Amino acid sequence: MLVAEEKGSIYRVHYKSYVISLILLSLPPLLLIEHGPSLIDGRIEIGELIGFIIGIVFPLLGAYYFLEFASFTFSRDDDLLTWRWRNLIRNKSGQVAFARIVMVRRDAIESGDSGGLQYSHRLVVILDDGTMIPLTRGYSGLYSKKLDQIVDQIRDLIGHSR
Repeated sequence: MLVAEEKGSIYRVHYKSYVISLILLSLPPLLLIEHGPSLIDGRIEIGELIGFIIGIVFPLLGAYYFLEFASFTFSRDDDLLTWRWRNLIRNKSGQVAFARIVMVRRDAIESGDSGGLQYSHRLVVILDDGTMIPLTRGYSGLYSKKLDQIVDQIRDLIGHSR
């Protein structure tokens, strides 16, 4: 989920990614429904038990990995971009002066699959030393208008035309 809000001289973009985690977390209960009775009775065979454990552990690890929260704040008062990104394993944060921001744009990421070449888009800030700070992960084309609106609002706020 991508949410942008403006309060006075502060513009904030919140990003929450938990849909994939919720889907993965729905798999272990399904395995419990199927294999629960044989686990309780002690009738489960070793091969089924190993498959059951793998079927529980991998979705939990995947859910753990894909859960993500980010907040990016553009403050006109301080002329500062502040960001905080975290998931359950890692945590990153930092600050950059507006003067160091060269460009804010919507970046296209290619991803090929059996259905052909697909694109997802994300918000990025490019600094004067060439460093690229991704503000969001990739999104499908459904969010392209919203991403363009957010890019335009950030550009207006920090005084950039491109």
